[in-house]
Amino acid sequence: MNSFIAKRLLPFFIFTVAVETLFIFFEFVNNYPVLDFSVLSVLKTLGVRMLTTTVAFLFAMMPYMLYLLFLPQSKINTKGDKIITTAMYSVFVFVSLFNAAASVVFWEEFQSAFNFIAVDYLVYTNEVIANIWQSYPVVPIISAIIALSAVVICFSYKYLFPAENSPRFFKRLFYTATYICICFLSYANIDISDLEISKNRYNNELAKEGFYSLFSAFLKNEIIYDNFYLTQDTTENLAILQKKYQGNNITFISPKKNIARQISSFRPESRANVIIVLMESMSAKYMDENHPQTPSITPNLSKLAQEGLYFSNTYAIGTRSVRGIEALTLSLPPLPGMSVVRRKNNENLHGIGSIFHEKGYDNKWIYGGYGYFDNMNHFMGSNGFKVIDRTDWNKDEITFANAWGASDEDTFNKIISEADKSFAEDKPFLTFTLTISNHRPYTFPEGRIDMPSRKGGRIAGVKYADYAIGKFMENAKQKPWFDNTIFVFIADHTAGAAGKEEINLEGHHIPFIIYAPKFVKAQRIDTPVSQIDALPTLLGILNFNYESRFFGQDILLPHYKSRLFVSNYQKIGYVKNGVKIILKPVKEYSVSPEKTDKNQTEQNLKEAIAYYQQASDWENQLKAIAAE
Repeated sequence: MNSFIAKRLLPFFIFTVAVETLFIFFEFVNNYPVLDFSVLSVLKTLGVRMLTTTVAFLFAMMPYMLYLLFLPQSKINTKGDKIITTAMYSVFVFVSLFNAAASVVFWEEFQSAFNFIAVDYLVYTNEVIANIWQSYPVVPIISAIIALSAVVICFSYKYLFPAENSPRFFKRLFYTATYICICFLSYANIDISDLEISKNRYNNELAKEGFYSLFSAFLKNEIIYDNFYLTQDTTENLAILQKKYQGNNITFISPKKNIARQISSFRPESRANVIIVLMESMSAKYMDENHPQTPSITPNLSKLAQEGLYFSNTYAIGTRSVRGIEALTLSLPPLPGMSVVRRKNNENLHGIGSIFHEKGYDNKWIYGGYGYFDNMNHFMGSNGFKVIDRTDWNKDEITFANAWGASDEDTFNKIISEADKSFAEDKPFLTFTLTISNHRPYTFPEGRIDMPSRKGGRIAGVKYADYAIGKFMENAKQKPWFDNTIFVFIADHTAGAAGKEEINLEGHHIPFIIYAPKFVKAQRIDTPVSQIDALPTLLGILNFNYESRFFGQDILLPHYKSRLFVSNYQKIGYVKNGVKIILKPVKEYSVSPEKTDKNQTEQNLKEAIAYYQQASDWENQLKAIAAE
């Protein structure tokens, strides 16, 4: 690289190395009892730290490289150049020191470099700022960082402006292009998951530079369960879980490996069609029975609940649509970090798609938006479904759309037209859809309900979503395939899960209705049930004989025992017999109510660990038997 550019970057790099050296020295001293200080481990730790620091530095300096690219020879070391360079250096110094301080605080809490928890903290800004403000002397720390930044800037100022001639523009362009190529080559070839240099987790975490690990966490947003949460012997876990799934019609396939089991029905299998409607943000609180003091906003869902199988106390596993998709397709407890829907290696999993495919069903994922969002199309398309999102629709099939996609009416019309195609081909069909309209900006076709689009806000969005469901059922009843179809209406999550508690259970309360007059009698079930129980219950109604690797259970079986799974990003909860266990990523847990019988607490804790630890091995758990 040209000496002018190198000398301009040198003060930034020297400062970076100085900060990283002080940080790692501090953490070596602070974590002396738990670190591996063998010569090889220390060298590997320092080597990887320097590598991740260098990669992070290259990306951080890209704006300044672009500035140098367009800095004319005549403007070098002028007042304007000095102001801009000093400002960029000042920001760099402050942010670097702030990152170091934040890394220390994060390490003290989690004994880890930045991971998905740090990313999620950016989501819960209000709660995090309040927590930090109450937990640490924020003003003195920020003041100290500002003061130290000022000292560094004053000391470094004279080194920021070497008296060198800048190369001509095209040479600078070549150097900049080379620099950017190096950045992207490092991005493509240096993965944080490949930098595990020791069996000692502390050494591995200390080797990850803060910005680098934060950026990686932003892209991956996941965490290794065994490293951060309470664990117990895997043999004990299997014993606990297999006891849960015992029954007269159940045979375990690999009892020493997992919970895979063969489900056998005493009745003939049904060939009924299935339409699953995953309703966006449809909290149970919007059901008319839960707000009798206000005008009806869900008359159609309320009618379906009265005429169908209504599970009035159902609880979503998470707070994102992908969690709802995960629960209804894989029947998996919510793992910390991001949903399996967005993770790598989530293809060809044992789930609803593979089971119905084996039965000869025409599986379709129909979405009114663009399903690349949240990796939905890839997940559904790789797990037994034909993908039909907005890109596959004809223009005349979309009468109204907003940023998220086509209105719910258009989506339901598309579902009916695709069902007609399957019926014409004499194929039973499984259709899975996620609605859109009950989502900000809450826009929909005017004149459908007695509330305005957009201005009506959330309540108008709920009312229109309910209207669209009512119209959908009216249209479906005119079809020859209606009587042989099971309709499942269940929310992906609620409209808001925040609360004073660590995980607000009521913030996960959703409606769940199975409507199929020819298959199920009208019945109300008030037992608390989990969202992951919906899939096994549906398969039970169909009397399917199938291999199950699901953590959910058929609610309609006499031996069903209520227990709930809920999550809030890094915190994962388990509720049974009114006792809530929350597992936290510091190998700790909390229990509520606090005055709980010790035996009940211990039992719930063991079961919670068994479920989540076993589920964390989801790739082995959900891959086909032949792959074992």
